[in-house]
Amino acid sequence: MYFPQLSLLRDDGFPFEVINDLDDWLASLKGLKRSGIRPARFAIDKGVDYNIANEIFCLAAIKLKLLVMNYEIHCPDCNLEMIKSVQDIDEIPEKLRCDECGLIFNPYNYDEFIVITFDLIQYPDPKSPKTQKIVSRTNLYKKATSITKKKKTELSASSLFSSSMGQDQIRKLLFQPDWDSYEKAYKRLEHSFESGVSSDEKGKALEEISALLLSFITFFKVDSTVHTLTNQIDVTVTIKPYFKYLELPILAVIQRRILCECKNEDKNVPSIWIDKLSGVIDKVDNCCLGILFSRERFSGDNLRNARASQIEHARKGKYILSFSAEDFKLFYDEKLDLLDALDNKLEDLEMRISRRTV
Repeated sequence: MYFPQLSLLRDDGFPFEVINDLDDWLASLKGLKRSGIRPARFAIDKGVDYNIANEIFCLAAIKLKLLVMNYEIHCPDCNLEMIKSVQDIDEIPEKLRCDECGLIFNPYNYDEFIVITFDLIQYPDPKSPKTQKIVSRTNLYKKATSITKKKKTELSASSLFSSSMGQDQIRKLLFQPDWDSYEKAYKRLEHSFESGVSSDEKGKALEEISALLLSFITFFKVDSTVHTLTNQIDVTVTIKPYFKYLELPILAVIQRRILCECKNEDKNVPSIWIDKLSGVIDKVDNCCLGILFSRERFSGDNLRNARASQIEHARKGKYILSFSAEDFKLFYDEKLDLLDALDNKLEDLEMRISRRTV
């Protein structure tokens, strides 16, 4: 094969005929034709279903790194007028002006006009045979060939990011952990539980691992400020326009800031800290989410009172979530996604609210 890595797509259920045709077709591209490639062109040339062509191109880019994606932003009025092309979703601006018609628009409000094209970034293996293989056409090809006369279907940002493959790509942009650093921070936290460790070191150890974990979420900017009586972490949140493609309730709750408190004490956390953190949130603009990081979990009367306080504040639009040393261990052992963990804790809180109202 000209591009041997394409054979890996057999694991994704693509017939060899399709893979072989893509291999030959990509190898035939020269010069400028290697840029701005549209899967529909391959579908027409080789008689492949458009959806199959779109999917195999996405996998060749995302999984095999054979291609890179371009996000070509077109004017929703002029349609054919391409205004801007970027290769990073974070580079798509929230406001653009079309020089042709003067329209000012947010590309994410017209994501069907963000067309996905591809650049071929590798060259054919020079040791591969130069003659194309002859393959028999399967029923798949006969069926696909019959629809090539229909209206061409482009791969757009709307269709890509609404798919599971596209959402997985966005999730990878949002959560980028450094588990080696986390392991070191976790060992420090474990050491802080030993006798004879100063209160100052206990606080710093918990603050370090809490801030590090939060920093794995790429749209969080973590600012740790050590106070006399408490370790507070202030998180600034950058809202991304592509959040709308993700079905994560926590994203609907997060505003511009998150306030966190760290309590590394070898006794049950008093439930009053839920109310204290809620009181701090009341004094902060654009904030409705607080996180309490602690060594121990709430238990006994404190657990009952803490849950009651969480529900009361949540009904008023303020959400207080809690993480303990047991949660930090789960992250250490299982390499969990913090966004999923936050979402699960929010869902648990909402379920408790619904049970109270039944």
